[in-house]
Amino acid sequence: MEKETVRIGIVDDHQMILDGLEKLLSSEENFKIEFVQNSAKKALELMEKKPVDLVITDVAMPEMNGAEFVQKIRALHPKIKIMVLSMYKTDLISEDDIDGYILKESSSKTILESVKKILQQKPKSQYASSTGNYHNLSKREREIVIEIGNGLSSEQIAEKFFLSYYTVETHKKNIYLKLDVKTISELIKKAMHLGIIMN
Repeated sequence: MEKETVRIGIVDDHQMILDGLEKLLSSEENFKIEFVQNSAKKALELMEKKPVDLVITDVAMPEMNGAEFVQKIRALHPKIKIMVLSMYKTDLISEDDIDGYILKESSSKTILESVKKILQQKPKSQYASSTGNYHNLSKREREIVIEIGNGLSSEQIAEKFFLSYYTVETHKKNIYLKLDVKTISELIKKAMHLGIIMN
Protein backbone atom coordinates (compact mmCIF):
# COMPACT_ATOMS: atom_id res chain seq x y z
CA MET A 1 0.00 0.00 0.00
CA GLU A 2 1.38 3.39 -1.05
CA LYS A 3 2.21 5.88 1.68
CA GLU A 4 0.25 9.11 1.63
CA THR A 5 2.28 12.13 0.47
CA VAL A 6 3.13 14.57 3.24
CA ARG A 7 3.45 18.20 2.14
CA ILE A 8 6.07 20.18 4.07
CA GLY A 9 7.07 23.85 4.28
CA ILE A 10 10.42 24.92 5.75
CA VAL A 11 11.08 28.42 7.13
CA ASP A 12 14.46 29.64 8.41
CA ASP A 13 16.58 32.72 7.78
CA HIS A 14 19.79 30.68 7.40
CA GLN A 15 20.29 29.26 3.90
CA MET A 16 22.53 26.44 5.15
CA ILE A 17 19.75 25.17 7.44
CA LEU A 18 17.19 25.42 4.61
CA ASP A 19 19.44 23.50 2.21
CA GLY A 20 20.26 20.83 4.80
CA LEU A 21 16.63 20.28 5.82
CA GLU A 22 15.41 20.19 2.23
CA LYS A 23 18.02 17.59 1.32
CA LEU A 24 17.32 15.52 4.44
CA LEU A 25 13.52 15.50 4.10
CA SER A 26 13.56 15.01 0.32
CA SER A 27 15.30 11.67 0.97
CA GLU A 28 11.95 10.30 2.23
CA GLU A 29 9.89 9.18 -0.77
CA ASN A 30 6.52 10.23 0.68
CA PHE A 31 7.73 13.72 1.72
CA LYS A 32 7.08 16.56 -0.71
CA ILE A 33 8.75 19.90 0.01
CA GLU A 34 6.18 22.50 -1.06
CA PHE A 35 8.32 25.52 -0.22
CA VAL A 36 11.60 26.56 1.38
CA GLN A 37 11.51 30.14 2.64
CA ASN A 38 13.73 32.57 4.57
CA SER A 39 10.75 34.82 5.39
CA ALA A 40 7.79 33.90 7.59
CA LYS A 41 5.65 36.56 5.87
CA LYS A 42 6.33 35.07 2.43
CA ALA A 43 5.70 31.58 3.81
CA LEU A 44 2.23 32.66 5.03
CA GLU A 45 1.44 33.99 1.54
CA LEU A 46 2.65 30.75 -0.06
CA MET A 47 0.55 28.62 2.29
CA GLU A 48 -2.57 30.11 0.71
CA LYS A 49 -1.53 28.74 -2.69
CA LYS A 50 0.43 25.68 -1.57
CA PRO A 51 -1.30 23.96 1.38
CA VAL A 52 0.99 21.94 3.64
CA ASP A 53 0.56 19.29 6.33
CA LEU A 54 3.62 20.31 8.35
CA VAL A 55 5.59 23.54 8.81
CA ILE A 56 9.11 23.45 10.23
CA THR A 57 10.15 26.88 11.50
CA ASP A 58 12.94 28.71 13.29
CA VAL A 59 12.21 31.11 16.19
CA ALA A 60 14.62 34.04 15.75
CA MET A 61 13.84 35.57 12.35
CA PRO A 62 13.67 39.15 11.04
CA GLU A 63 10.36 40.84 10.09
CA MET A 64 8.17 38.23 11.77
CA ASN A 65 9.59 35.96 14.48
CA GLY A 66 8.67 32.33 15.01
CA ALA A 67 6.24 33.06 17.86
CA GLU A 68 4.20 35.46 15.74
CA PHE A 69 4.41 33.08 12.77
CA VAL A 70 3.05 30.20 14.87
CA GLN A 71 0.15 32.36 16.08
CA LYS A 72 -0.72 33.36 12.51
CA ILE A 73 -0.67 29.72 11.36
CA ARG A 74 -2.88 28.70 14.28
CA ALA A 75 -5.37 31.46 13.43
CA LEU A 76 -5.41 30.87 9.66
CA HIS A 77 -4.63 27.14 9.34
CA PRO A 78 -5.44 25.46 12.68
CA LYS A 79 -5.00 21.90 11.40
CA ILE A 80 -1.42 22.30 10.15
CA LYS A 81 1.19 20.62 12.32
CA ILE A 82 4.09 22.79 13.46
CA MET A 83 7.61 21.75 14.41
CA VAL A 84 9.97 24.37 15.84
CA LEU A 85 13.66 23.93 15.05
CA SER A 86 15.82 26.32 17.07
CA MET A 87 19.31 26.95 18.42
CA TYR A 88 17.91 27.07 21.95
CA LYS A 89 14.83 26.21 23.96
CA THR A 90 12.56 29.23 24.35
CA ASP A 91 9.42 30.00 26.33
CA LEU A 92 8.37 32.55 23.69
CA ILE A 93 6.35 29.83 21.98
CA SER A 94 3.77 27.90 24.00
CA GLU A 95 4.07 24.12 23.69
CA ASP A 96 0.27 24.05 23.45
CA ASP A 97 0.54 25.78 20.07
CA ILE A 98 3.07 23.44 18.44
CA ASP A 99 3.45 19.71 17.86
CA GLY A 100 7.15 19.36 18.47
CA TYR A 101 10.37 21.18 19.36
CA ILE A 102 13.88 20.18 18.36
CA LEU A 103 17.29 21.80 18.69
CA LYS A 104 19.34 22.56 15.56
CA GLU A 105 22.31 20.70 17.01
CA SER A 106 20.35 17.41 16.76
CA SER A 107 21.56 14.76 14.33
CA SER A 108 19.88 14.21 10.95
CA LYS A 109 18.54 10.90 12.25
CA THR A 110 16.95 12.58 15.32
CA ILE A 111 15.38 15.33 13.20
CA LEU A 112 13.93 12.80 10.76
CA GLU A 113 12.58 10.63 13.61
CA SER A 114 11.01 13.70 15.26
CA VAL A 115 9.29 14.73 12.01
CA LYS A 116 7.87 11.21 11.55
CA LYS A 117 6.71 11.09 15.18
CA ILE A 118 4.90 14.45 14.83
CA LEU A 119 3.18 13.28 11.65
CA GLN A 120 1.91 10.15 13.40
CA GLN A 121 0.50 12.09 16.37
CA LYS A 122 -3.10 13.21 16.42
CA PRO A 123 -3.48 17.02 16.24
CA LYS A 124 -3.78 18.56 19.70
CA SER A 125 -7.29 19.49 20.75
CA GLN A 126 -6.06 22.57 22.68
CA TYR A 127 -4.73 24.52 19.75
CA ALA A 128 -7.02 25.91 17.06
CA SER A 129 -7.12 29.44 18.44
CA SER A 130 -10.56 30.48 19.53
CA THR A 131 -12.05 33.11 21.80
CA GLY A 132 -13.32 30.27 23.97
CA ASN A 133 -9.86 29.71 25.38
CA TYR A 134 -8.77 33.35 25.12
CA HIS A 135 -6.53 32.69 22.11
CA ASN A 136 -4.55 30.10 24.08
CA LEU A 137 -3.52 32.45 26.87
CA SER A 138 -1.99 30.50 29.73
CA LYS A 139 -3.33 30.84 33.30
CA ARG A 140 -0.39 33.09 34.21
CA GLU A 141 -0.90 35.25 31.09
CA ARG A 142 -4.59 35.74 31.97
CA GLU A 143 -3.59 36.76 35.53
CA ILE A 144 -1.15 39.31 34.11
CA VAL A 145 -3.79 40.70 31.73
CA ILE A 146 -6.15 41.18 34.70
CA GLU A 147 -3.47 43.06 36.67
CA ILE A 148 -2.65 45.24 33.64
CA GLY A 149 -6.38 46.04 33.58
CA ASN A 150 -6.10 46.97 37.26
CA GLY A 151 -3.44 49.53 36.30
CA LEU A 152 -0.40 47.69 37.68
CA SER A 153 3.03 48.23 36.10
CA SER A 154 5.36 45.35 35.11
CA GLU A 155 7.40 45.96 38.29
CA GLN A 156 4.27 45.76 40.47
CA ILE A 157 3.03 42.61 38.68
CA ALA A 158 6.47 41.01 39.12
CA GLU A 159 6.37 41.79 42.86
CA LYS A 160 2.81 40.49 43.25
CA PHE A 161 3.49 37.12 41.58
CA PHE A 162 7.11 36.74 42.81
CA LEU A 163 8.42 36.86 39.23
CA SER A 164 11.32 38.74 37.68
CA TYR A 165 10.63 41.91 35.70
CA TYR A 166 12.08 40.16 32.61
CA THR A 167 9.62 37.24 32.99
CA VAL A 168 6.64 39.61 33.17
CA GLU A 169 7.88 41.48 30.09
CA THR A 170 8.23 38.15 28.21
CA HIS A 171 4.68 37.19 29.21
CA LYS A 172 3.45 40.60 28.03
CA LYS A 173 5.19 40.12 24.67
CA ASN A 174 3.45 36.73 24.29
CA ILE A 175 0.08 38.24 25.30
CA TYR A 176 0.42 41.02 22.71
CA LEU A 177 1.23 38.42 20.02
CA LYS A 178 -1.60 36.09 20.97
CA LEU A 179 -4.22 38.81 21.19
CA ASP A 180 -2.82 40.65 18.16
CA VAL A 181 -2.59 44.02 19.94
CA LYS A 182 0.16 46.65 20.06
CA THR A 183 -0.76 48.98 22.94
CA ILE A 184 -2.04 48.64 26.51
CA SER A 185 -5.33 50.35 25.58
CA GLU A 186 -5.83 47.86 22.70
CA LEU A 187 -4.98 45.01 25.06
CA ILE A 188 -7.51 46.14 27.70
CA LYS A 189 -10.22 46.66 25.07
CA LYS A 190 -9.62 43.18 23.59
CA ALA A 191 -9.45 41.57 27.05
CA MET A 192 -12.81 43.16 27.98
CA HIS A 193 -14.31 41.92 24.73
CA LEU A 194 -13.07 38.38 25.47
CA GLY A 195 -14.32 38.53 29.06
CA ILE A 196 -10.88 38.26 30.67
CA ILE A 197 -11.34 41.70 32.24
CA MET A 198 -14.78 42.58 33.56
CA ASN A 199 -16.25 46.06 32.94
